[in-house]
Amino acid sequence: MILKKINCKQIFFLYLPLAVFYYILSCQVPGEVSAQTDVYMAIRAGGSSLVSVAVDGFESSNVTSQVGTVRSVILDDLTVSGYFYPASLPDSLSTVGNAMSRWKDAGARYYLYGQEKSGGKTLHISLIDLGTSLSVLEEEYRIIESRPWHTAHVIVDDMIEHFTGIRGSMAAPIAMISSQGDSHELFLVDSDGRDRRQMSFTKTMNVSPAWSPDGSMIAYTSLHGSDWLIMMTDINTGQSVDISQWSGLNTTPDWSPIHPGVIAFTSSRDGNAEVYTCRTDGKDVRRLTNNRRIDSSPAWSPDGSKIAFVSDRTGNPLIYVMNSDGSGQHRLTATPNAYEGSPAWSPQGDRLAFVMMSDYGFDIATCASDGSDVVALTFAQGSNENPSWSPDGLRIVFMSTRVTGTRRLYVMNRDGSGIRLITKNGDNFSPAWGPAVSGNDVRISSQR
Repeated sequence: MILKKINCKQIFFLYLPLAVFYYILSCQVPGEVSAQTDVYMAIRAGGSSLVSVAVDGFESSNVTSQVGTVRSVILDDLTVSGYFYPASLPDSLSTVGNAMSRWKDAGARYYLYGQEKSGGKTLHISLIDLGTSLSVLEEEYRIIESRPWHTAHVIVDDMIEHFTGIRGSMAAPIAMISSQGDSHELFLVDSDGRDRRQMSFTKTMNVSPAWSPDGSMIAYTSLHGSDWLIMMTDINTGQSVDISQWSGLNTTPDWSPIHPGVIAFTSSRDGNAEVYTCRTDGKDVRRLTNNRRIDSSPAWSPDGSKIAFVSDRTGNPLIYVMNSDGSGQHRLTATPNAYEGSPAWSPQGDRLAFVMMSDYGFDIATCASDGSDVVALTFAQGSNENPSWSPDGLRIVFMSTRVTGTRRLYVMNRDGSGIRLITKNGDNFSPAWGPAVSGNDVRISSQR
């Protein structure tokens, strides 16, 4: 662990919905505030212990087979999984003994062998523990000709689930907002940036997508006239409905993980921006916060008992936590004179990701659920915002302006290592990682 000294100052509002609210009130963009303080934060280098996997086989006599593509994507997925890495075989071992012995001598712990079936339409997978020579995973998968990478994602998700007991995130889609001319529309992309699909066609500004726990719906904020509405879209039919059936600012929805059809959100329905809950039919509205300053960006804990949110009740925007009924409101971290936003709980509930401002811009940090152990995951490379956890808790997707100066989506391991660009074109921001998917659409030999 390395300690870095970071000078923090207020230079702009930390997340779009709050900036929009201040704009509505004052009809101007907030200017720079000359308050500078010293904040000490841990910056933890990457390098967690990963499991090495040898990948072999995946050969085909059919020139139109997609087996080679599946192999290539599996190698890529292992590299970015946050749990595995693909083993390499030195030339000195390339002809020594049988295949598994060679890979074992090269330091691999597991051996993944793919065998084409049905003329390349299916693929049989064997995952063998090289320490015991026993197979730990045997499955057969369909290869979808138009989306062979999906099969690869499901295979790696099955491997992650086998070792961790938690469904992997490779096949889980990511919702995002992408600029389309003068509008900002809702899109879905695979976790590696493939298969981009437009979900909204409103020709207006949309922000803050949030997935329902079952992955069937996405709630998001949409500008209609002078009102910010919370919309809900069915990802299968594309049909959208207005959840917030009242005027003003309504934004940053987040679904309850334990109460079906309930969201927390920010609204100015009573004059000031506060945190509320309601059902997705707009009924049973309950106000959770009540003060003269702005409360926003609610985020449910995985067990549904708590809600993190952002408030500027003491000056700067800071992260607070309250019980799900609004009681017990208290600041999360003890970092002095901080400037924080965009809280996001890990699926295990052990850490929160959030945005913290420094002299170098916005950076992603995490902390323990009690606010201790604040760790910066990005540092001094563009503006880094909108963190969202993968459903297995191994990775974080976020928006960054690093390298190009344009807003693009990146994925990193939960310790900040392995940062990788996943959207290479356009202006993309506000990512939200969807729930894990079963893989039953391609898995043949078993259902999960």
